[in-house]
Amino acid sequence: MRTFLAIQLLTIVLGLTLHTAAAQQVDKSKDEEALRLVVANYESAWNRHDAKGLADQYHTDATWVNWFGAYSKGQQDIQEHYQTVHSTYFKTSHYYTRSIEDITFVKPDVVIMHVRTGLTGDERYPGQTFEFRRTMVLTKRNGNWRILAGQNAKLNEGIK
Repeated sequence: MRTFLAIQLLTIVLGLTLHTAAAQQVDKSKDEEALRLVVANYESAWNRHDAKGLADQYHTDATWVNWFGAYSKGQQDIQEHYQTVHSTYFKTSHYYTRSIEDITFVKPDVVIMHVRTGLTGDERYPGQTFEFRRTMVLTKRNGNWRILAGQNAKLNEGIK
């Protein structure tokens, strides 16, 4: 009788485990779609030269380091930075996403992403195209994914 109860209990636990794993996979897929939308919204806001739209992709307490090493802390500081650069040397720039290289779930609400991007139209460097790799930590708060921290690295020629 004990063996029969143990088998039943094991069957129930295994069934619940498989059900939970399947449910988490569906949630992960929805989260990945939402994360890709953050990347797409960023690109769209950049190409509209919309500093607020760019800053909206970050949490209020986010940090960001650009390709020259400038450090912005907080969504307001990030927005002011974008406002400055998009009203000067990036005012006619075009930004594009080449690929999302990876999405790594550290926890269900914490992700590390690497995104390959490019930029043309920087008035400081006429006629040049730049390639970048962005490393970002995104977190999900109140059901919304936003950038919490990140850094943009300019790729030297020949770097893949």
